[in-house]
Order: sequence, then C-alpha cells, then structure tokens
Amino acid sequence: MTTITGMVVSSIVVAILGTVFAMVIGSMNKKVVRDHNGKIDFTKSNIYFYWSRWDTIITIAAVYTFLCITGLLVFLLRGDNINSPIIQFFIHQTFVFSLITFIWFITKLAYVYKGIKERWSDELQ
Repeated sequence: MTTITGMVVSSIVVAILGTVFAMVIGSMNKKVVRDHNGKIDFTKSNIYFYWSRWDTIITIAAVYTFLCITGLLVFLLRGDNINSPIIQFFIHQTFVFSLITFIWFITKLAYVYKGIKERWSDELQ
C-alpha cells in the first residue's frame, strides 16, 4: 500500500504558494485602466508593456519548477520510487507549477499582443 503523504504536503504547498502568487498578481489590477464596459483600455494601461510583478512571479515559478525537476531527478537516480513521499512531492510540484507557469506566460503574451494590436494598430497595417 502506498502512502500519499507527499501529495498531501505538496497540495498544501501549492495552495500556499498559489495564494501568495495570485495575491501579488491580483494586486496589479489597480494599475489597469478599464473602459465603461469593464474591458482593459490598452491605450491608457502601460503595465503590460514593461517588467512587472507578474513577470517576476512567472520567473520565480519557472525557477521553482526547474528546481523541482532537478530534485526529482536526483531522488530517482538515488533509487527512490513512487512510494517515496519525496518523489510524490516533486512529481506533484513539477506538474502543477509547470502548468501554472505555462498558463501565466501564455496569458501575459496574449495581453501584450492584444495591447500592441490596439495601441499601435495604425502602424501595423
């Protein structure tokens, strides 16, 4: 019978780090200018066009994912298997944070491209 200690601890870590990351990124909303319909006005919002906390969080999450992959590799090379709580922890962390980092990166790129399209649409034609 396998233990799920690693997955439980990993889920707690994901909840804590995810909440902190979401709060840091969510606090940037006060710098976003919106029109009367609630849509982002990219002509007045500059936050998507320079390095922000969002980019820092994406970078931190990517480095953390790399460290989890490295830790997983070290423990697998040492001979541990899926029954080890450490392996369970690193597998779960690697999966969740690589997914989160990818989604955040794609979302950031989408906002930047949409902002470029709206702000400088006359120059792109």
